[in-house]
Amino acid sequence: MKNNLKTLPVIALFLALIVTFIFGCGSGTSGGGSSSSPTPTPTPTPTSSGEPSSEDLFFLHHSVGDGLITGGNMRAEIAAYNSSHGTNFRFWDHGYNSDGLRDPNGNFTGTNYNIPNDNTDPEGLNYLFTSDSADAASARAQILNNYGVIAFKSCFTAAAIPDDATLEEYKNYYLEIRNVFDAHPNQLFVVVSIPPRHRLETNAAEAARAREFANWLKSNTFLGGHNNVVCYDLFDELAGADNFLKYEYEQDHTVAESHPNDLANQTVGPDFAQFLCTSAANFNP
Repeated sequence: MKNNLKTLPVIALFLALIVTFIFGCGSGTSGGGSSSSPTPTPTPTPTSSGEPSSEDLFFLHHSVGDGLITGGNMRAEIAAYNSSHGTNFRFWDHGYNSDGLRDPNGNFTGTNYNIPNDNTDPEGLNYLFTSDSADAASARAQILNNYGVIAFKSCFTAAAIPDDATLEEYKNYYLEIRNVFDAHPNQLFVVVSIPPRHRLETNAAEAARAREFANWLKSNTFLGGHNNVVCYDLFDELAGADNFLKYEYEQDHTVAESHPNDLANQTVGPDFAQFLCTSAANFNP
């Protein structure tokens, strides 16, 4: 009986060592990790000089932009472009602040740039890119410091241009924005024109001014002499000859709903993706 009692501590120690070996080593949360570990969130990759890479494409948008990205499967289109051209473009996008930034895999990162007032209409974009206020400066720095190609657009709400004075104000906003771009000659800026509105949500005069603004953004008057600024004319892609959202692109013909339908997203989204890639590939600062 005494000998048995003496051996009990030895047995207990032996069992403890076995348990430690099984459960304390090689677990998914220690050592080198395992296949069950979460995939790290990608980060923008700077050039050897520390500047943002033209391989990192960024798009600031709201709901219409999200439709183009998801409904138009833009990330798959960019991946196909990379495969066929030997490029390595990485597409990032930022929607409403509540959604924030998505990475090249299409995953939400949990980060948002706190776009001031969540405003991407012309006056909001002007504030974002030109204001010295702390909120604008912070958001702007996070964009300019990370991406070599920066695309942005207003929502269709801005396409209801009520008068010529407002149209001129929009142009002045973008001229001031362009002045900022001139200070970043090694980065490419993609101005995306405002999408059109449903025919039941605007009128002919407003829509005609929206067309005029889109034409001006892609004209030599705005782009000439500024090699790091290009325009993707989303308005023209989505609007008919009457300057309203194309009938076949309406979600509902009887309801004033200006968000384009699936057909529009599937048609225009891939075209926009190609435009971003080719513009980035051809950019020569």
